[in-house]
Amino acid sequence: MKNSSFTLPFAIIASSLIFGLTTGLSAKETGFYLHGGITYWDGFDASSLDDEIPLPGLSIDHELNDSRAKLSLGVGFHLDDQWSFEGFYVSTPEQEFSGTNWMFPPFQPGGDPISVTWSATTNQTIGGISAIYDHHINDNLSLFGKGGIAFVRHESSHTISAENLPDIVLENIIPPTFSDKEDTQEIFGAIGARIPIMQGRAGLTLAYQFIQTDDDPETSFEIGFQWNL
Repeated sequence: MKNSSFTLPFAIIASSLIFGLTTGLSAKETGFYLHGGITYWDGFDASSLDDEIPLPGLSIDHELNDSRAKLSLGVGFHLDDQWSFEGFYVSTPEQEFSGTNWMFPPFQPGGDPISVTWSATTNQTIGGISAIYDHHINDNLSLFGKGGIAFVRHESSHTISAENLPDIVLENIIPPTFSDKEDTQEIFGAIGARIPIMQGRAGLTLAYQFIQTDDDPETSFEIGFQWNL
């Protein structure tokens, strides 16, 4: 991606920071707020399935099918100037895995071994609830921490075919296509900073987040905007 693609977002963030430092952080009143932002997932770099499926000759490739940046949404309630509760939603990038050289023995004596190709797409959608504590450094800056539970839905779809014997039917051995879905509860956490804008009615938030997805913890960065209702 060219550097010019980042010029406008960085200009907006810089302007918000400069303007926020001049507005002052007004005390949060009890009530609801809306939150929206962009979450950038910095993980999902490589597949670990080669070690988990010890089949001779099996090679697994991995790639992302879409952007690492995902829209994140939330609605929360201020209990007081320091404590809040928030419900949130975000998704992870869709990943694609493909495996080749999955060898099966021939169906008949003297026949050719069956070379199977496998592919799968996976993604997670995440909703949860967290408690938030704000520590006010001064009138222009607040540091916060989040902790809570995330309800993660893992979805995947799989396709399997015989590469060297395309007419062979594998249904009695392995389904040619199938889907899988699993719901888990995971720990969610974040730390970040909040800077007031628009005379303290709104705030710009910068956060580092972590969550357990599948077998590995995943981390992300969020740039968000909060509006007090």
